[in-house]
Order: sequence, then C-alpha cells, then structure tokens
Amino acid sequence: MAADYPLLVSSDWLKQQQVAGVENIVVIDASWSSAKNCQAEYEQAHIPGAVYINVMDGENNDYFPRNIPNSDKFEEKLQQAGINHDSHVVIYSSSDNAGFLISGRAWWTFKLYGVDKVSILDGGLEQWKKNGYELKSDIPTSKKGNMKVKRIDNLYRTFEDVQQNLKSSNFQVCDTRPATKFSGPESDGHIPGAKNLPMAKLVDMEKGTLLPVSQLKKLFLEAGLDLSKPVVVHCMMGMSSCTVAFAAILCGSKNVSVYHGGATEWGKKASPDQIQKYTP
Repeated sequence: MAADYPLLVSSDWLKQQQVAGVENIVVIDASWSSAKNCQAEYEQAHIPGAVYINVMDGENNDYFPRNIPNSDKFEEKLQQAGINHDSHVVIYSSSDNAGFLISGRAWWTFKLYGVDKVSILDGGLEQWKKNGYELKSDIPTSKKGNMKVKRIDNLYRTFEDVQQNLKSSNFQVCDTRPATKFSGPESDGHIPGAKNLPMAKLVDMEKGTLLPVSQLKKLFLEAGLDLSKPVVVHCMMGMSSCTVAFAAILCGSKNVSVYHGGATEWGKKASPDQIQKYTP
C-alpha cells in the first residue's frame, strides 16, 4: 500500500494546487454526524470546488451499526462527484479530532472500493479556515466520472479472520478505543493479545493536525506494535480505527487492514474465553 502521492496534505498544499489549476484533484467534504445535518452545513460553507459525499450511508444492523455503503450505491456517488480512475481525491471533514474521525473512515472506504489516490486534508475544514482561506456556498456541478468500484478485500477483516488469528497469530491486533474501554473497570474486555493505541493520541489538538511521523512511529512502538509486520486495527464499529490504519501507512506499514465489526461484533459473537477481561 505504499503511495506515490502525498497521503496527508496541508491546507497550504491544497490551496497551491487550486491556484495552479491542477485538474485531476477532486476535493470531497465527507463531514458526518449523528447529531446534525452535515450536508446542510456543507451547502452553507465549504472549500471551493468541494463535493459532498456521505460515506456513512450504509445499511446498518446490530453487528454493524456504522456500516459501509454497498458498492453500487457508492460507485454512483463517486461518479456523480466527478471521480475518474486517475483522479486524486482529497478528503476533509469538520468532525471530531481535527476532522480525522470521519476523514479517516472516508479515506478507508474510498480505498476499500478501489480508489487509487486518496489523501486526507490535515486538520480538515477547521484548519482551512484557520489559515484564512475562503469558503464557498455554491454547489459545483461535476461532469460524471468513470470510476468503477473494485473491492480491495485485503483492507477488510472479518470476525472469522480475527478469531482464526487467536490460533495462528498471523497479524497483530490494535484496539484503537480509549484506554478505559480497552481495559479497566469500565471495559467489557478486549480481544486476547490486542495492543491498545487510542486514535485520539495521534492528533495534536492544540495545533489541530496529526502528529509528525516521528512521533506517530514512537506511539506505535510504545504500544508494542511492529509496523514491519501485519497489523489489523479495530475500534467499536470501524470509525476511529480507520485513522490509525491511515497513520500506520503514513509511518511505512505495508500491511494494515481494518476489522470493521470491531468490539461491537466481537462482544456479540465471541465466546467468553475469547474476551480478555480486566482483573484488578
């Protein structure tokens, strides 16, 4: 999964591309919240030229309360946004953790469905505004793109994959939930052998950007994760884990995937001996 394009881009970089008139860049506002209408907010103010896509538009159920969209529906969204096979997609959001909570999930969804070049705007919409760059309210009209989705299955891990790994130890498991949810009196337990690296640790909230790569590498190391070996990340339902997967690739990982069902599915399906509980 090594990239020949910048995985993480700054507001300055994006502005420079826009001023230079680079044509193959498609900017996507992926803002989403269960508490408000982010599309309405996008229609009021967004980065010039940005197109809105709701990547959380999936058929949810008890195991996947934050499900991914089906392939046909997502392909239609991509084409309507003007995305072609050679497009460079830049994703931003106005979500929590400097935009990364949703931007990371959107990045993973795009990659899962075969979009080749996908970057995240560091700091999201807030960083763009902080830099004093303009916002627009006009909705751009895009020429229909030619993107055809192709599921990249090695980015996705199932309950069965993780269950089998308890015996085979083919990959490391990284639980990206807060430490109190991973282990402790408030925790329902975690996957045996999992390491804990909360997604929030990766963000410099004072600056509103992702930590430098050197600091990210240190965090992975301190969590007991070897990025030269396969890593599977998970959270509750495939949200914060996607940003940790993104950070791992930014740090040079060549083999990282997301267990989408996460602690929600694991808690419902795993046997008691497959859940490591807190012991004082």
